[in-house]
Amino acid sequence: SEKKKRPVRYLSMILHLASYIYIIIVSPFFTSSSVLVALLCVVTHVAFSGFFFAFFSQINHLNEQSIEFEEVKSDLKDTWGWAAKQVVTSNNFAAGSRFWHILSNGLNLQIEHHLFPGLNHGHLHLIAPTVRETCKKYRVPYKEYNTYGEIATAGLNWLDTLAKADL
Repeated sequence: SEKKKRPVRYLSMILHLASYIYIIIVSPFFTSSSVLVALLCVVTHVAFSGFFFAFFSQINHLNEQSIEFEEVKSDLKDTWGWAAKQVVTSNNFAAGSRFWHILSNGLNLQIEHHLFPGLNHGHLHLIAPTVRETCKKYRVPYKEYNTYGEIATAGLNWLDTLAKADL
């Protein structure tokens, strides 16, 4: 039963967190030539982790097509529920690229991530074709950009639009 697995999962989570803290935060102080170098290692890791998360997660949401849900044209829009709204307000990019999948930690498949947040990112590419076909069947726009450059351009165009808007 699922409840019997909880203690093992909880222990696994605690061990993972403890390992992360030791490897990333504690060990640099034992292996670096000075406290300043160790601190620099820790701060660099935290800063780059935050940068990469923002770089990949925000680009999937910050463009006009994702934010302007009311502008979406579909005769079935009034019947859409939570799942369709997750699809419409997200984007994928470079879905077939192993490079972008590894670098973004699976955030290039944002649509599938929003629909199945508990699914390990390593499996998102397996469900993407089914999600894409289901969206097609129910006429839910499935927005997918072929490259990171395309989605970045869409995001920058949206920021340009906002900059020119009368507020």
